[in-house]
Amino acid sequence: MDPIPTPHDCFFRENFGRRDIAQDFLHSTLPAAILAEIDLPTLTIAKDTYVSPDLRQTYSDLIYTVRYRDSELQIYLLFEHKSQPDYWVLLQLLRYIVASGEEYRKQHPQARHLPPVYPLVLYHGQHRWKAPASFHDLIEPLPRALAPYVPQFRYALHDISPRSSTAIRGEVLTRLVQQALRDIHSEQPLERLRELLRLIEQVIEQPTALAILESLLRYYVQGTRRLDEQDIRALLQNTQTGEPLMQTFIDQYIQQGLQQGLQQGERRGEATMLLRLLERKFGPPSAPVRDRVTQADAETLLEWSERLLVAHSLDEVLH
Repeated sequence: MDPIPTPHDCFFRENFGRRDIAQDFLHSTLPAAILAEIDLPTLTIAKDTYVSPDLRQTYSDLIYTVRYRDSELQIYLLFEHKSQPDYWVLLQLLRYIVASGEEYRKQHPQARHLPPVYPLVLYHGQHRWKAPASFHDLIEPLPRALAPYVPQFRYALHDISPRSSTAIRGEVLTRLVQQALRDIHSEQPLERLRELLRLIEQVIEQPTALAILESLLRYYVQGTRRLDEQDIRALLQNTQTGEPLMQTFIDQYIQQGLQQGLQQGERRGEATMLLRLLERKFGPPSAPVRDRVTQADAETLLEWSERLLVAHSLDEVLH
């Protein structure tokens, strides 16, 4: 069975998997020359992972596809969520490029060309990024005579680690999710969270703001391992806000208690994992199946997961 998603993985996929965040992130991150060639409003998001189970504790990934000239461009966003960079990140990128090409050939058997892939690495660890930047840097020795016969590509790096000077750009919610990743390793997580709350108050009326706020609070409890239920409730109780919607959220959050929120977060993680396993075994689940899984309670999800181990059909799992 696949490893349990880490808090970093969940926060990344929840928020960079939002179309509005993804579009704004790419608009503020991609080079101008590429932005001029793509149609960003056509963006679609595939949340299927190309990271093998043994690497899940290191990487998460998302695939964005946009119209590019008369074809499409796939942007492979690889999130490096360990505290220090993986020296072999180029191998994971190469795995995706090859797998993407094979998948495209299956879907377009008459094609004679492959669409381009833009590999983008997002890093938020505690150590400086020192991984090789091009595939040729991994090969040694590499005499000039052999260089033309060895694959060669690079990746774009968006380093938002605390040691990096990379500017965090974009609209408020896009900046917030990046800043949350940058600050998760802070020695003062409660103060960093207080600053993020002040930031989200500016846009609390936006449709996704409350969902991102709930995701943020859960992430800082699970991801820092320094904050608990009492810390969050005390912080919210001391938050002074004139925004009625924000105050309503705080009141409800305090009343319900953080533990309920954490249990809901764990259930969402279990539902996401079950959907991935169902897809691996039986193919992409339909929209009704996805809805049924995401709305199931924790006990039902556990029962379905156990059935999946021996089931030969989707009906045997969900009956």
